[in-house]
Amino acid sequence: MIFLKWRTNSEFVNVLNHLEDESNENIIDHDHKNDNENFESAMETSTDEPIDTNTVLLPLNVAVSSHGECCICRKVLKSGLCTVSELDRDFLFIKSNIFIEKGSRCCEEHIVNGRLHIDALNQIRPNKTVKSSFSSSDILIWFSKFRDHCNSISLFDFSIPFYMSDIDCYNLTGISKDHFNHLSEKLSNSSMQNSFNRSIRNALGLFLTKLRLELSNKVLTTMFKFSNPKAVSRILSTVREALSSEFVPQYLGFQSISRQDVINTYSSPLATRLLSEDMNTVVLVADGTYSYLQNSTIPQVRDYLRIACALVNAYRSSAISSFMNDDIIVTKMLENLHEPNLLRVRINDEILRWVDGDASQLVNFPVLSIDQIRTITVGVFQLKQARSYCEEHCSTTHLDNRADFPLQICVNDPQLIRIRFKSRHSNTKTYYTYISFSTQDILNSCCDCPGGDRK
Repeated sequence: MIFLKWRTNSEFVNVLNHLEDESNENIIDHDHKNDNENFESAMETSTDEPIDTNTVLLPLNVAVSSHGECCICRKVLKSGLCTVSELDRDFLFIKSNIFIEKGSRCCEEHIVNGRLHIDALNQIRPNKTVKSSFSSSDILIWFSKFRDHCNSISLFDFSIPFYMSDIDCYNLTGISKDHFNHLSEKLSNSSMQNSFNRSIRNALGLFLTKLRLELSNKVLTTMFKFSNPKAVSRILSTVREALSSEFVPQYLGFQSISRQDVINTYSSPLATRLLSEDMNTVVLVADGTYSYLQNSTIPQVRDYLRIACALVNAYRSSAISSFMNDDIIVTKMLENLHEPNLLRVRINDEILRWVDGDASQLVNFPVLSIDQIRTITVGVFQLKQARSYCEEHCSTTHLDNRADFPLQICVNDPQLIRIRFKSRHSNTKTYYTYISFSTQDILNSCCDCPGGDRK
């Protein structure tokens, strides 16, 4: 689009026509000479004759240019001055048609590793429009810069100044741009070095993309423009070793965190009250159900697992969160810990008759608040599973359609219902869930599944 704006500028077109006329004149002047003379003349023209110095005036959007004012945020500069690099000045002109004059200054906070941060580039606005003179040599130089820029464009470039959007970075790597910058700084202290065909940051981006998306090395070769899958394999191995030595020990294992930090950050008051009388106790739950892999052909899996766990610890929020009604839940659970489920006793002892029904017959069923629901489900885990439970009984994933829930109402007690559910673990098993209710609240519940009688 920028080139199109230039190409439709009348004065710029005159420059191109002038260059074209000169080229045609050279062809006519040498039309009767032999090939050797043409070659020698071309060599003399390219090396000895000066390029035409005629100039053309072009309107330019110019940013603030001052040694005492930031060209980005326009604050008065007193200390921490930085000069905008030529690379950033060229990129901004190509990208946004805003020209920053040579020697312009900016605040130190806008610079990351010697380059302007992408947010700073997006913040720059033109201060005025001026007409500047360009010679044919200047035009050719800018053509060269345009060509170099187009050839260097890559959709998967993690190098500074890191123009990738935050959402694209997250979709590829699973972490934000700020977290990626933090992680790349960790690797700068490792044995990894930048090479002519890949930077540390691009190598890290390649590794995280592999870890998150499980793409084959052949696909990654195409995405990141490497020569062959073996080069990708070598880079993955190098990054894995660097992360295992420089990053994982800081965010995984007992040596990476203090006991008090575990209590303050990762312990749930609900679990602590249930399992201990001392609130300063660390409650540790270890689940290794899916962590066993006895296959010597893929020995790196352990390293990948440790790196993934360290990334979660470093850049993801805690999976445990407290709610205002946690105390109510704990109190209720402790009170009923050794008490039998009276609804289960009633179902086992009485002969109850059931008839099929639907929701329209349950006009007295209570409308529950979110806190009441959390008290029943003891947190939000079951709430997150509710949609998948419902979808199993719907013809489509649109829950507005009619759901096939076998609902039955007790003839002996209209405020006692039961619903048949499929087992989560076996399609051949079904269970009944019983609910006793009033017009204000759920009085009791139980289920035929294992552990379903807990209150």
